[in-house]
Amino acid sequence: MIAEIAQVAAQTAKDSISLNPINRWEWVFPLVESIHICGFTLLVGTVAVLDLRLSDLVLTRQSIAQLARALAPWIYLGIAVQFITGPYLFTASPPDYLHNPSFRMKMYFLAAALLFHFTAVRGTAGKSQPIGVGWRRLVAFVSIALWVGVMFSGLSIGFFAVND
Repeated sequence: MIAEIAQVAAQTAKDSISLNPINRWEWVFPLVESIHICGFTLLVGTVAVLDLRLSDLVLTRQSIAQLARALAPWIYLGIAVQFITGPYLFTASPPDYLHNPSFRMKMYFLAAALLFHFTAVRGTAGKSQPIGVGWRRLVAFVSIALWVGVMFSGLSIGFFAVND
């Protein structure tokens, strides 16, 4: 059912591609993509700082909960930029993205990374009682691995052009 909805949405978007500013002016896509990459850098950079703190590798004088609270607005801003620019970039050519294995992999990694961040990472960072450093390092490692998966699958989207 979800695949059918996605196909209908893709066809509707494909029919209106010529009206979309991202396809009408050649400078729009690079501008929006640059903003998208900056937002991703903000998001992953702040998450990485939190993950490194969970691992006791940086900022050890500051409590994990304190750092998580301080970084939260920046993480939310990075997510907001991604959720605004990402769908807009998608409208440039929905069928191509839907059939691109790297794009699908990026979406899987992104869903897993966000879910893991808001459950395991936030849960670990917000504990009033300290959790063992081994578990914290495991959570941090998985978090970083998921975000690296988002990054590399996103970078490889351009290498898998789909011809209709």
